[in-house]
Parts: sequence; structure tokens; C-alpha cells
Amino acid sequence: MKFLSRAATVLSAIFSPLLMATYGVALAMVLSFLCFIPTATKLTVIFETLLATVAIPVIGIFVLYKVKVITDPKLNNRTDRTWPYIIATACFIGESAYLYMINAPTWLSLFLIGGAMALIVLTVVNRWWKISGHATGVGGLCAMIFYLMLSGNSIYNLEWCFLIAVLVAGAVCSSRLLLGRHTLSQVAAGYLNGFVCVFIPAIIFQSTPVVSSAA
Repeated sequence: MKFLSRAATVLSAIFSPLLMATYGVALAMVLSFLCFIPTATKLTVIFETLLATVAIPVIGIFVLYKVKVITDPKLNNRTDRTWPYIIATACFIGESAYLYMINAPTWLSLFLIGGAMALIVLTVVNRWWKISGHATGVGGLCAMIFYLMLSGNSIYNLEWCFLIAVLVAGAVCSSRLLLGRHTLSQVAAGYLNGFVCVFIPAIIFQSTPVVSSAA
């Protein structure tokens, strides 16, 4: 049981909600037509995504903890999540605007907008109920891969990739249950929130395959 608990803790850390945007952008650079842009450009975009959606929110959480706005920097308490969610939402919107300004494909910018929408849902619902942020994150990542699989923006057959993503999502969601952080309904609601919020905007504003010289 200790091994399972440790494995669940490690899995939760690797697939922290804050990392999902960076993973998504990195996967987009490998799986889509964006793989043809210069490596230096791809690494720059990934790094800037990491800075905007991970580093800045983490610093924000640290400051909120130091000034005693929140009581737990790990955000295990529902009441501690509102301001970190607001900060993360602003960061996702800012990163989406950056991707738009460097002429990245519309669907990639919308991936970040979808993440921001999911965070807004989390912020609102969190006032009464603690939806899983981890499940929301992996749900959004699955949605992006599913969109690439259906839209023609991928250079590969992504059926196996999507299957692997779903299995990983199942493992992450199970880890949250094993650690006692959420109920099954909270995990299911989180996954649905992430998947719908990311997939729907991409479908509504579906773009044609684009090879961008981003930056």
C-alpha cells in the first residue's frame, strides 16, 4: 500500500495541472505540422509556455502563502484555490495572446483559451465543490490530442497516442482517488470539464492545417 501511495504521489506531481499546458504545447510541436518549424523556435515557445503557465503561477502561490492569503501551498484545501486559479487563468490567457501574436495556428492558441475556460469553471464551482484540477488538466490534454487526430493537423495516426493519453489520464485520476484528494464524481467532473472546455472552442473555430514560422 505504501508503494501505491508513493506511486500515486509521484504521478500526481508529474501530471500537475500547471504542467499540462507545457506538455500540450510540446506535444503539438512533435505531433502536428509544427514539427517542421526550426528547433530553436519550438524550444523558445515551449520555454515561454513553461514560464507563463508554470513559473508565474508558482511564484504567485508562494507569495499568497507568505502573505497568508492561502494556508496550504499545495492547495489541498478548497478555500485556498480561488486566487491561484485566478492567477493561472490570467496566465493562460496571456500565453494564448502571445501564441496569437507570433502567428501560431489558431487551434494552438485555443488550447490555452480552453484551459483558461476550464480554470474559470473550476474557480466558480470551487466555491461549493472541489472539482479535481488534475483530472481537468489531463482531460484537456486528451482533448487536444483528440482534436489533432480528427482535424487533419497531425502528421501521424494519433489513435494509439490518444489511447495512451486516456490510459495515463485514468492512472492520474486513480492516483487522486487513492490519495483521498477527491471523490469519483469530483474526478469525473474534472475530466469532463477539461475535455469539453478544450475541445469545443477548437472545433467551433477549426482552422486548416498550418505550418507557422512562429516568431
